[in-house]
Amino acid sequence: MHYQTAYRWVRSGQLVAVKVGAGYEISDAAVALLQAQRNATERLPGGAVDHQAAEPAPAVDDGLQLLDLMVDAVTLDSTAVAERATRVAADHLGDAAFLYRGSAEHVTVVYAAHRDPEAEVAASTLGRDPRTSTNLVRRSLASGETICVPQVPQRELRRRLHPELHEHLHLCGCYSAVCAPIGRTGVLLVTRDLPGRPYTNEDASFIASIASRVARADERARSWSNAWELRRAAVAALAAPTFEGNCFQALLESAGPDEQDGVAEPGLAVLDLDLQHVACSKGYGELFGEDATRLERASLRSLVRDGCALDEALAPVLVGEIDFRSVELEIMGDDARLALHVAMVRRADATPRGIVVVAHSVPSLTSG
Repeated sequence: MHYQTAYRWVRSGQLVAVKVGAGYEISDAAVALLQAQRNATERLPGGAVDHQAAEPAPAVDDGLQLLDLMVDAVTLDSTAVAERATRVAADHLGDAAFLYRGSAEHVTVVYAAHRDPEAEVAASTLGRDPRTSTNLVRRSLASGETICVPQVPQRELRRRLHPELHEHLHLCGCYSAVCAPIGRTGVLLVTRDLPGRPYTNEDASFIASIASRVARADERARSWSNAWELRRAAVAALAAPTFEGNCFQALLESAGPDEQDGVAEPGLAVLDLDLQHVACSKGYGELFGEDATRLERASLRSLVRDGCALDEALAPVLVGEIDFRSVELEIMGDDARLALHVAMVRRADATPRGIVVVAHSVPSLTSG
């Protein structure tokens, strides 16, 4: 071979060489080690199983429908959706699926799944080791694009894995890969254990659709967290024995249409016990397509498409069963769907003082 080839192997660490004087010596054992490692890249994993042929995956539509139901149930935490989405990706497309969280500079595996339980342990070990390369994942997150690598060069794969981890490749290999970004906070990666079944553009679209559901769940959690934080502040201000109108007015003025972390700030309003608006923020009015001043004395029922659904949802609050309630309803004159976070504010003797409503738009599948 050309001496530059040997030099490149030595520099990359594939071939062990010992510096002696002005030159290098390479032992027979070093050559044998290199040859064994190169042979391993050409050999199929001994313990690998064609999981797709061994057992059929559940129906794809059932998996996506289940994810949609979970996404619509998210309030403050999207962890369960992210974990189930990783499982759906592994079961329906597989073989392994990894969910990364972080930034384009640094990402870590927070969940790993595999169609085979034993291989799942190996996959988790490979993915979570800090020495495992994340270049492909970070590139997908930085670009915001789904990246498909139909054929992963095995010599390149082994070069990017620490030698301590090579033994796990007999259970969980990587012959094809797809990365799909999850908004700006993570990436969903799927890999094939065996050659001969490279991912297609259709597979990449499927993974992107799962990642978009996780992104929507994340956005819902951020929206709900912001709304509940504003609701707590409004309740505390309105319930204070030394309540001052100017203090609450400052809250109304701060609740606007600006965005934070890609999520629009929620709107705030105060209603009387008949659900008529007493005061509301500019951002609250914009959500309903109205000027805030025009909403004063207007009934909340007149702003939603289904007044009966509103009454039914808020009945437990109005009768005193609970003091907090969140509901999603469509508004009049538009197909927009809003989330309303309601709180009954009471005086020290438990008599109602008024109703606080925090509103924001419901994240869609495309918004994440």
